[in-house]
Amino acid sequence: MGFRSILQAVSGPVIETVVDHVGRWSAAKEIDVDAGRPGRTELDPDDVVTVLVADGAGRRLYRWRRLHPLARGADEIWRTTITAVEHGESGRGWLWVEIEVADEPGDRAPRVPFMSVPAVLRGLLPDLACADGLVPVSTAPRWAGPSDLPDLMDYLADESRLGPVYVARQGARDAEEFEAWATNVAWEVVGLGHMFLLPATAEDEFNEMVGPNHAIPEAAIRTYLPGVNLDDPFDPRRHQILGSVRIDRTGPRRLSYILGLSQRDRTLSIPLSEDVRVVDAALTALEDRIGDDGVLARLPMVTTPATAELSGAGEPVRRPVADDAEQGPDGVPVQVLTRRGQHRRLVELLSENDRLRAENDELRGALNGQGHTGAAVAAALDALEQQVRSLRQRLGIDATDWRRLSAS
Repeated sequence: MGFRSILQAVSGPVIETVVDHVGRWSAAKEIDVDAGRPGRTELDPDDVVTVLVADGAGRRLYRWRRLHPLARGADEIWRTTITAVEHGESGRGWLWVEIEVADEPGDRAPRVPFMSVPAVLRGLLPDLACADGLVPVSTAPRWAGPSDLPDLMDYLADESRLGPVYVARQGARDAEEFEAWATNVAWEVVGLGHMFLLPATAEDEFNEMVGPNHAIPEAAIRTYLPGVNLDDPFDPRRHQILGSVRIDRTGPRRLSYILGLSQRDRTLSIPLSEDVRVVDAALTALEDRIGDDGVLARLPMVTTPATAELSGAGEPVRRPVADDAEQGPDGVPVQVLTRRGQHRRLVELLSENDRLRAENDELRGALNGQGHTGAAVAAALDALEQQVRSLRQRLGIDATDWRRLSAS
């Protein structure tokens, strides 16, 4: 599990807002699939997108899932899933965003996967009011002045939140520079945790309210896990401190990785709630039957201003799920790969290129005294190199960048 965020949506519309953002995010990533139309689309053998929409029990369920069946190793994304639930009467619901990585090859020791916060979630949160327990969710750190401390105390004590609350002391640092620094530090915990900034005017009062054992040292960051208990003498051990010495020696991006990795590791040990498991089971069962035209025809569609236009009859007209297949010079349809598929093909071509080059050198050395030039191998090598050059030009990359596959 490279990333998992589960948040409560405190106001609607939930599904329509999610579909709108997923649609725009998909378009930016050149994924030509209607985010509001149920169905399964194979963009290429390593890129399959499934969209599910279902109504039942007074609520609407939505899932967008992208699968890469050929992904290998914990550095490659295997599956990205965005699930949303909206209750009909209240308009509230919840949001679940997850990125799963491929299994480690062979007998390599497992490690905590790290996938960055998905751009779709970072863009969605400003438009969809969400909370984690009592804590309002934000994409940036928030100041907690003296008047905000009672609410902050409630957030710390809240046992229903899933993510940690990070509290950072400003100390003698300039407020604007401190906020910019904290934004970078919190970059990889968006949707996972919540950072609050204590101005110098609130630091002493905060430490008095929590007591000496839960206090924050000068210019430090403290991670408060859910359910802070100020009366429990053993509770402070749960809430780690990132001291000023470590902070001064470490850049903000590295600190962001440290906080993000810790929370991703912790997420693996947090069980899914009963409601999440029920919805997941229902959508998984529906996904297994999505190939049935009868089932597909009964599923509703989600229309948003970004994904539909009104025809003269007032009915939504959606863009096609995929463009018609391109044709080669001979009029025969050719496969059109996505950018990820092109990258993977480039990796395969370069590997084959290296193999043939080594084989060619070996043959030339063995046949050097026999007047044989290995023409067949050389011709194959030249053809592959030509394909590689063509792909590089199409992708706009150079030889040092070819291994960088698109993540989220």
